[in-house]
Amino acid sequence: MFFDPKFKNDLSGSSNREQLRRVLFFLACCHTIVIDEKKGTYNAASPDELALVNAAKQFGFEFKGIDNDDNMMILDKDSNEIHRYQLLNVCEFTSTRKRMSVILRDPQGRIVLMCKGADSVVMERLSQASLNGEVLSKTQTFVTQYAETGLRTLFLSERYIDQKEYDIWSAKSQEAKLAIKDREARVAEVDELIEVDMELIGSTAIEDRLQDEVADTI
Repeated sequence: MFFDPKFKNDLSGSSNREQLRRVLFFLACCHTIVIDEKKGTYNAASPDELALVNAAKQFGFEFKGIDNDDNMMILDKDSNEIHRYQLLNVCEFTSTRKRMSVILRDPQGRIVLMCKGADSVVMERLSQASLNGEVLSKTQTFVTQYAETGLRTLFLSERYIDQKEYDIWSAKSQEAKLAIKDREARVAEVDELIEVDMELIGSTAIEDRLQDEVADTI
């Protein structure tokens, strides 16, 4: 279980409270986790994704599943309010892409892309304003420190997309997914088109623990 008293205090009432809430909403939304309804547990494609969604839950932003209208339901425990983000698309993680994205319609009706991935890969896709901003320089300092201690790190980035741009991209995405030949490559090419000009909003670091009995086996 992860606990950081300073993080908890900052989330309660510091000047960067809204930025922290934004990151936690991001972690609660940007994933491909499904809930085992019988057990009430998360089923994740990777332990890292599970750790990040559980961290968001621990700090008060709980992923409650996807309803029949494709809404990702996020419980904000501070207000005891359910926020619904309509899941529009998933740009899948692959070892080549080294990132994954979700495209959602937020409660205000805006279309938002949320992308998490390797720092070098995401940085290539940031907007010029984000590349020149203070957030990037500070985040890089922290990520370097994390990496030096053996932690696995990710950059978190977002951008809002207007409806016309989304409609054009969505049509191309659907066409690529229906391709008979080279489908995976074509889908990846289309995903590249939307994962651009993003704003860096934060980073994560996860301890890279050996699995049970690996040390003894080595």
